[in-house]
Amino acid sequence: MASTELATERALYIGNTISTAIYGGNLFLYAYSTYLLMISSKPVQRRLFYTCYGGLLLLLLTISAASNDTFCELMWIEKRNNPGGPPAFFAANLAAWYNVFGTAADCVLNILTDGLLLYRCYIIWGSSLPVIVIPAIIYLGSCSMAVMMVIESAMPMSNLWQGLAAKFGVSWVALTVSFNIIVTALIISRLLLFHRRVRSILTNEQRSTYTGIVAILVESALPFTVLGIAYLATYIQGAPSATAVGIVWGTFMVLTPQLIILRVASGVAWSRDTGSNITLTTLHFHRNSSSGSSNMIKTNP
Repeated sequence: MASTELATERALYIGNTISTAIYGGNLFLYAYSTYLLMISSKPVQRRLFYTCYGGLLLLLLTISAASNDTFCELMWIEKRNNPGGPPAFFAANLAAWYNVFGTAADCVLNILTDGLLLYRCYIIWGSSLPVIVIPAIIYLGSCSMAVMMVIESAMPMSNLWQGLAAKFGVSWVALTVSFNIIVTALIISRLLLFHRRVRSILTNEQRSTYTGIVAILVESALPFTVLGIAYLATYIQGAPSATAVGIVWGTFMVLTPQLIILRVASGVAWSRDTGSNITLTTLHFHRNSSSGSSNMIKTNP
């Protein structure tokens, strides 16, 4: 028991340390993306949306980080001499208001991030509604489980790692990860399809911009999905390391959309017209293969 408690505290410390470093990266990405949006020629409404959306994500991440820091400061410093020490404080205060507030912030973050990923999948697949029907249903189920988990975690002496709150939590994470896996697979398959079509037509720079490794990693949110799988595996097992993985996973809920917003602000993200422009470029190339020319792809994300 003592070794498990120590491992949990160590995981909490490691998770907070890593998330603090990623928080700095999120702060920089938001500031830089906002700057690019402000000087861009995109419609004002679109620039305002992405600026406010990114700011809201950063605010929610700040709330989540502050709640974790408050919990750790009370457990390890202010209340460390309470009966039972830090382990007793940890078990008795998981349902404290600041922890519930932080959990709610994480859930809203997840809802916003998955919503953006669903929208990006819709855009990359040429605004095809049938493609996103199943992910949308899973997304709604994930949102429902997130709300239920927050409500249950606010109950006195509730525990996110045991009981009904844990069941809702596992269901939420499982649905979220399932959603991420499906959306990531859809986006990657679409980008790889276009990569095969244009690899002999477009320049290296064009291929790298729209179907390269960086484009695939960012647009598909692959790192976020892989981290979510790791969190689900540790959460189901009740492993102490789940604490660290979960905290880092929470910061990736902001890092993932911030990277997408950066691509939008830079004018290199996929838009509604990118797929059709690539197709037109391919047709034009085949009709004019003798000249060996190819058109530039213009985007308006």
